[in-house]
Amino acid sequence: MTRAKDRRSNQLVERVVRNEDIFCSILLDQWNRTLRVVDFRGGNFQAKHNYLERVLMSEGMRKIFTLIERDDMSGWQRIGYQREGAIPGYYKRSDAYVMSRLYDADFQTEAPTNEESQEQKDFFQKVKVLAKKISEQKAPTIRADMITENEASEAIRAEVARAGGAKTTAKTKKPKKMKMSTTLEANPPVFPQFSRAVEHFHMIAQNRRTKQANVFGAEYQDCFGNAKIDICFSPTTRVDQNLAFKGLTTFIDQLTEQGAVSLFALAQADDVPCNALFAAAGFRNTGWLHGQILSGSGLVDQLLWTRKLT
Repeated sequence: MTRAKDRRSNQLVERVVRNEDIFCSILLDQWNRTLRVVDFRGGNFQAKHNYLERVLMSEGMRKIFTLIERDDMSGWQRIGYQREGAIPGYYKRSDAYVMSRLYDADFQTEAPTNEESQEQKDFFQKVKVLAKKISEQKAPTIRADMITENEASEAIRAEVARAGGAKTTAKTKKPKKMKMSTTLEANPPVFPQFSRAVEHFHMIAQNRRTKQANVFGAEYQDCFGNAKIDICFSPTTRVDQNLAFKGLTTFIDQLTEQGAVSLFALAQADDVPCNALFAAAGFRNTGWLHGQILSGSGLVDQLLWTRKLT
């Protein structure tokens, strides 16, 4: 498997904190104004939380979340964090739990809940029906190649041009105007960064007959054997879905050969085809992340999809 090294500067801003009270790394996503805590178990929870709230205010963030093991859940719950999901096998031999706390005004009067609403039930029913159709459709003959990050960018531009500029990505979003300490690029990343110290892989899947293409990306943590998967173009039509399904299953095989034992993906809660694609490929929904990203219409939830390979 060819390794596609990522030569870009990080999409997240990392800050390591080590003093008498706490020891942790924080990752600031300035596109979506979220702050992820990479916890090294140093210091008490209240001291960490007080520091994180100071950073949240100074950097214009609106949500704090962290991935932790089960034993640490009660400490985070005591200071107001809620469980939003889980990634089985994230740490190779143990699961990761997503704990978060929102600071948006929209959520102050109606806090996120783990109870499934009727709207969510209806959404999952649509996902289930479409996933069954996708998995049963005849897959096209494709050409799949591992490519570099630069080649992935070129492939995305070429596919947009081929389709007449009508393509939309599964991660399309435009952030609101916000207070930030650094200047961002003109466009948000197609494959958003999630973790630190990762390897990046990219693959293009192209229909041999029509030349239609889709591009996949992955962040791989070799120390834990987990990988986050992203798909560039949301598969809105049957032809799109056939190509995306064949490409995704091929990409999963490549990541398995690399050593991945746990996969996860995040899909916008307003994107039925993208969620159905992961369901069709054997992923399970194990989380609902409230207000996780910013789009042109405001806050958008993300669904967490996971799959253990061993």
